[in-house]
Amino acid sequence: MRAMGKGWAKGLTAATDARVARMAATRRGRRRGAYARKGEGSSTPVWEWTPETAYAVGLLATDGNLSSSGRHISLSSKDREQLLTFLRCVRRTARIGAVRGGFGTTSLRVQLGDVGLYRWLASIGLHPRKSHTLAAIAAPDAVFPHLLRGLLDGDGSIIDVTYEGTGKAAGRRYRTLLVRFISASRPHVAWLQQRIHALFGLSGSVTATNGIYPGPDVPCLARKREIWIRFVREGGVLVGDPAVQSTSPPR
Repeated sequence: MRAMGKGWAKGLTAATDARVARMAATRRGRRRGAYARKGEGSSTPVWEWTPETAYAVGLLATDGNLSSSGRHISLSSKDREQLLTFLRCVRRTARIGAVRGGFGTTSLRVQLGDVGLYRWLASIGLHPRKSHTLAAIAAPDAVFPHLLRGLLDGDGSIIDVTYEGTGKAAGRRYRTLLVRFISASRPHVAWLQQRIHALFGLSGSVTATNGIYPGPDVPCLARKREIWIRFVREGGVLVGDPAVQSTSPPR
């Protein structure tokens, strides 16, 4: 008798081996169920716009990368909090590792392998080598503030500025919140500026309420949200300033 190890039935048929014949007899007349492709099932999410995915897309559009493999997505940041928030927003767990960059710098990175997520990101405007090719992101108006907050936390800045008035305003002190979005792609910034103006009317010095932090539980980077909240609480005036910059201002 042959041993019943792994692969024992390879090359055998019901006609040549009694064990194979008995197994075939037990299945005879039963209807075979449908096969599921790898990766399918109830645990596979359907990717669609939500406040959480919109915030994650904002992070990926700035500090993320879509590899040429067609399945791998990575996000880099110096803030572990940001990477953990990203993973929570896309309902994933992954190892956060340290990577060495140029000039001896070190940052943190998380990488996911997900064909479904990769294809959804490509369908809304994100692609490999996006730094200079990123343009519009197909986000609905309802989630645009959440996307905007992701862009801000990824590669933007929020600065509380106090300055002295000049001319007729000499002797007066003014306080302004400068919100700046950084990108190497001019089409992306032009699109961003148009959307901000269309949805919020921000084209200069205006008072804004219920902006990109509409609630206490929205995903965000806490240290940047605190600057915004403190400024609004103390009665400042918001200035929207989407701009292309060669270097990032202080954060």
